[in-house]
Amino acid sequence: MAGRSSKRARTRNCCDAAASIAASTSDNSPIRRPRSSPSETTMVRSMTGYGSAAYEGEDFSLRAMVSSGNHRFLEIHVRLPEALGAWEPALRKKIQERFERGRIVFTMDFIPATPAWLAYEVNRPLVLAYVTALRQIRDEFGLSGEVDINALLQVRDLLRPRPLAEIPPVLAERLEAVTEDALRALAEMRATEGAHLRRDLLTRLTLIADHLNVIEQEAKRLPEVYRQRLTERLTEWARELPLDPTRVLQEVLYFVNRADISEEITRLRSHLAQCRDLLEREEAVGKRLDFLFQEMHREINTVLAKAGDVALAERALAIKAEIEKLREQVQNVE
Repeated sequence: MAGRSSKRARTRNCCDAAASIAASTSDNSPIRRPRSSPSETTMVRSMTGYGSAAYEGEDFSLRAMVSSGNHRFLEIHVRLPEALGAWEPALRKKIQERFERGRIVFTMDFIPATPAWLAYEVNRPLVLAYVTALRQIRDEFGLSGEVDINALLQVRDLLRPRPLAEIPPVLAERLEAVTEDALRALAEMRATEGAHLRRDLLTRLTLIADHLNVIEQEAKRLPEVYRQRLTERLTEWARELPLDPTRVLQEVLYFVNRADISEEITRLRSHLAQCRDLLEREEAVGKRLDFLFQEMHREINTVLAKAGDVALAERALAIKAEIEKLREQVQNVE
């Protein structure tokens, strides 16, 4: 059924074009302007940002830093001191609840101020391997001396902080607060940057709509342009060759149908409407916008391929330039 409908639509287009051959068409109706930009309260979030928070106490201090960049998915990197290893699952969950896309790097520094928070353990496998190697060197080369504690203390990672089996309530409370503050600062920066991106995207969508309105008007006069061009050529050929009027009409219809861009204009308008709708949603829309911009790029390339008029081609090239900028900008939208 879809194929028959498309065929009937093309037939109607050809008939309309044939009717325009007899007389030129003109349409001086004003170009319809796109609707006003939506309120800036709409949340479009960038994927780049930075946030930090700190706590300074008598027993310990905490410093959190979090940054994010572009990524197709949500990629989380957590850097915690070994003593706070038990906090990582809760931290990852908090990040996943707040963000949907981006490469997020979270770093937390834990600085104890009293011996109560300081506990170290000996890396026994490392000590055994180090002492064994030194004794092998002594025996093999006939050296004198014994391994002493001063030499062992120079070995990196000989002593390491003992991970807390459970996070004490007082520390957990501060970790919760510092983490939330840092993530909130990151989210606010991403939202601020997203508002700028949204304004830029809407501005470019409006420019595209303006150019598309002009293209639609220019396209209405193309059948007459083709008729005039063909008539001029046929007038020259008729001096030497007989011409069949029916064949001439068929050729005109063929060129008009081949250059018809009404379907491409309709799809471009649909894509523009969908883009504006997505920019009003409080959710991650970057991937869907990227897809729509790819489709718009494909449609405008088709228009350029069919364009048989300089003015129309210039407008199509202007649209293509704006779409390319949109595709670049949307890579930073969550």
